[in-house]
Amino acid sequence: MKATLRRVFDSALTSCGLILLAGCTDSSVGDIASGEIVEIVIPAPSLSGNLLGDPNEQPVSIYLPPSYDSSSDKRYPVLYLLHGFTGTNRTWMIGPDGPDLEPVPGAANGNYQHEGVLQSERLDSIMAAGMVPELIIVAPNGRNTYKHSFYVNSPVTGNWEDYVVEDVVGFIDANFRTMPTAASRGIAGHSGGANGALYLAMRHPQVFASVYAMSPCCSGANFSLPSLVATETGEPNQFWQDVYTSIGSLSSLDQLPMVFTDRPEDFYRNEELAAAAAFAPNPDRPPFYGDYLFELRDGHLVRNESALERRMDHSVYRLIDKHEDALRSLRGMFIDWGEHEMEPLALGNAEFVEALALQRIPYISEIYAGGYHGNMITERLESRGLKFFAETLQYSEE
Repeated sequence: MKATLRRVFDSALTSCGLILLAGCTDSSVGDIASGEIVEIVIPAPSLSGNLLGDPNEQPVSIYLPPSYDSSSDKRYPVLYLLHGFTGTNRTWMIGPDGPDLEPVPGAANGNYQHEGVLQSERLDSIMAAGMVPELIIVAPNGRNTYKHSFYVNSPVTGNWEDYVVEDVVGFIDANFRTMPTAASRGIAGHSGGANGALYLAMRHPQVFASVYAMSPCCSGANFSLPSLVATETGEPNQFWQDVYTSIGSLSSLDQLPMVFTDRPEDFYRNEELAAAAAFAPNPDRPPFYGDYLFELRDGHLVRNESALERRMDHSVYRLIDKHEDALRSLRGMFIDWGEHEMEPLALGNAEFVEALALQRIPYISEIYAGGYHGNMITERLESRGLKFFAETLQYSEE
């Protein structure tokens, strides 16, 4: 950005051993004042000691609005954005003058890797037009060795819930001019990040007061799982037999397959290993440290009811009753998905909002035309999400 921001980094961040990774934009684009996107690495003490060896420092992408440098006394609300499976912080934002991007091992070969969904120039224009008041946007990394953390605490993968709620929010409030109250903090996400946003908002209303969930995964009565069982014996269908049989053949983290959009079996191999380590962790079961939904017993794959129950303990659907008061206290909750959403996810989202309605918990939901699981992320966030946060976040310190 500009000299002021660089001085802030030099004075406030150097003691933390942080690294400024992204460059700076020009001070203006035409007649529109320019904000910028920067990328820094912040301490992540909540991840210390995880069994996967993932670092306890993590990258974060940050959008600072046009007036941030010139209005030195002004404070801003903050929107936190969570990415989904295979993503990184750069899924949401990339500094235009940042370093050349190397492919992330195991990333999808579709649009969900280092996409930079939000562009600084576009955000500047939206705010200059008065469509949305200025705010800071923060995208933390939630990717681990398994390609996603699910933003939950685990003795195997580390305490990713605490990382977002304590490490990231605490660092941003300490080092940037935020409005450090729940009323001025929103959280949003896509897919696994949408589920994470709902999970964190209902569990931490003292931190986040508004939540926008875009095409959530995992929100239904059965965790929005695809149909796994196709036989009278209770064994999984052939696709899932292949997934779990191949998981059983792996003997080290180095053997985890890449994830490609045209090979769904590889996606689910990674997803099931990630989910097991996050939701049903087993530190005594190396090398993957988790209990799976199906286990091989006497030559047959049998449902592991204990592992399923432990996964459901993290289900936002099941947690509605437990966190009913927290959900009612939110300033806003918005859930949407496309008309062509994958059937298990669409059914799960419908179950979730129906459960909210039965409890008379306020929410907004939309099914939008032309939408698949990931084809309209930018459009929806700009046209509906930012407007939602403009209406629900507190922009005044009074």
